[in-house]
Amino acid sequence: MNPEQEKISIIVPVYNGQRYLAECVESILAQDYSNLEIFLVNDGSKDNSGAMIDAFAKKDERVIALHQENAGVSAARNNALQNATGAYVCLIDQDDCIAPDYVSYFYRLIKENDAEIALTPQAKRFLSSEDRKADESEDFVEIWSGEQAAAAMLYYKLIIAPWNKMISLNLIKKNGLEFCTQLFGGEGFSFSVDCFQRAKRVAVGKKKVYYYRVDNPESGTTKFSLFVMNSSINAQKFIRSRLVRETPELIAACRYANWHTHCDCLNTIVGCGVRKKHSDLYKQIKAVCRSEAVCAFKAPVSKKEKMKALLYRVDPFLAACIINHFRVRKFTKEQ
Repeated sequence: MNPEQEKISIIVPVYNGQRYLAECVESILAQDYSNLEIFLVNDGSKDNSGAMIDAFAKKDERVIALHQENAGVSAARNNALQNATGAYVCLIDQDDCIAPDYVSYFYRLIKENDAEIALTPQAKRFLSSEDRKADESEDFVEIWSGEQAAAAMLYYKLIIAPWNKMISLNLIKKNGLEFCTQLFGGEGFSFSVDCFQRAKRVAVGKKKVYYYRVDNPESGTTKFSLFVMNSSINAQKFIRSRLVRETPELIAACRYANWHTHCDCLNTIVGCGVRKKHSDLYKQIKAVCRSEAVCAFKAPVSKKEKMKALLYRVDPFLAACIINHFRVRKFTKEQ
């Protein structure tokens, strides 16, 4: 451990994650930046995750094992944030992995550009360790204001998750930011927008240093959950209610994010084959997808996204079927 390096806190919430947890943690331990504190938070797992976490803590003094009764991913992340002592924090999902220079890359972006947050818009999708190859493409760095970053996420130009970012812990703590424990879908979206709005400078690179697993059949993004779906929709109302500055740009971006979230929900309902089982919800969401599609026509999004909006405007069900056909992480059909 290099004492001249600032400490970086890494947080991994864990729930029944024994299948992929070792691969995830090993990628963190293999970082070329050594001054880390790594919080593995066992959220009441029923499998062998708790024992695995304790074993990692014995193996490496940088690993801190936290155990709590099952309270959800937001509570698990908040638990670690309350205990974190690093200058910056990174959040990792239990079934994903990071490149060896993940921490050093983001840290360099922050320090060289006097930023409070560093990120890249995209992650590298992977099915196996063979897909986890270093991104050799040329990097390009931009500096955004916090409002620009918030709008970019609301327009889905950034990954709508808390991972694939490095955030100043001081920014989080001085503003009293935390994950909303009442949300079980969209909680990471909300937390990220909260952070962005309060940042003066955000360094945005292009290098893909986060590996996002797409072959996990147990992923919550492949299954239908009425609870999570309602939470995702409510998260958009929550984000809108917490705007620091209600500028026309952010209000328009919130409207787009709300429409896009409803479209994602429609895709899930169609993909999981539960249209008839939840017919009232299906009709309500489909109506929003059609009526609010107009907000995308003048939005600063790609022509491809505008074409999707036109399709939702004409026939939401057909739009969902077409988009699901090309989806990499397939939905799990309910029996």
